[in-house]
Amino acid sequence: MFSRRLLGLAAISMIVATTVGAPSLAEAQVGAELSISPKRVTFDETGRSATVYIFNRGSQAATYSLGLVDRVMTPDGQIRTVAESASAPEGVAANARLKSATALLTFAPRRVTLRPGESQTVRIRVLRPADLAVGEYRTHLTVTDVPPETAGLTAEEAVAPGAGELAVRIVALFSVSIPVIVRQGPADVQAGIDTVRFAVKDPPAAADAAAPKRTGLLTIDLVRQGASSLFGDVEIRAVKAGKPGEIVGGAKGVAVYGEIDRRTLALPLTRIPTSGETLNIVFRDDDTRAGAPLATADFTVP
Repeated sequence: MFSRRLLGLAAISMIVATTVGAPSLAEAQVGAELSISPKRVTFDETGRSATVYIFNRGSQAATYSLGLVDRVMTPDGQIRTVAESASAPEGVAANARLKSATALLTFAPRRVTLRPGESQTVRIRVLRPADLAVGEYRTHLTVTDVPPETAGLTAEEAVAPGAGELAVRIVALFSVSIPVIVRQGPADVQAGIDTVRFAVKDPPAAADAAAPKRTGLLTIDLVRQGASSLFGDVEIRAVKAGKPGEIVGGAKGVAVYGEIDRRTLALPLTRIPTSGETLNIVFRDDDTRAGAPLATADFTVP
């Protein structure tokens, strides 16, 4: 009878990036809970260095590795590594348009162990060649938890008898990343709102629910009209007496990276607007002019 034990470590990587609804402080459940701040790093044409803080909020010591990973955004807002996106046509196009900042940056430390409640300062420096072309360059500082050496099977477990038995221990590896942007030349931040449409979404009926709640959904295309990436918040208000009134929807932490021209956002509303009601949509900057409106649009509900 054939007997086999498999000593294995299967890694599952989960990437958390700043997208629709992301908090101002990018954070994720990273083993012992890791927080990273700020939510992104942007070097303007005079920028030379920046500081990032990582913080272990958990109850156990944890080790993290740090690296720069190129990622691209798809028109639906998903963020994938260059390798992952190469399998889809839209990903191939995004990869071709990405200007990587990896060769322009250096940082330290590369690996750190933090006790519970302990923080670590990460220093990032820009190395600009004299002939660097005008444009926006980007990569992502990625912090990944390192599993302890005891995460796999012990020697005793690996050689324990068991006819035809397959033993696998899976350890989840999580990582969190923030964009690091290098701008050569002045920022060109311009935006537009296009292709607004409204729908009422009917949730699937549940056996224990008397009346499933219907939801209003406003879908927009946020258009990047300048050369720089967009970062900001979307706000939707109901118009009353010709002026924007109550907030009925929106999203915070919205980004449109330089490798895509537009991003589609599906925004649930707090209530279903009536036919003929006008909604005012505003996209406000969270980059070069914090709070300034970059794009507005009015939409009349059919």
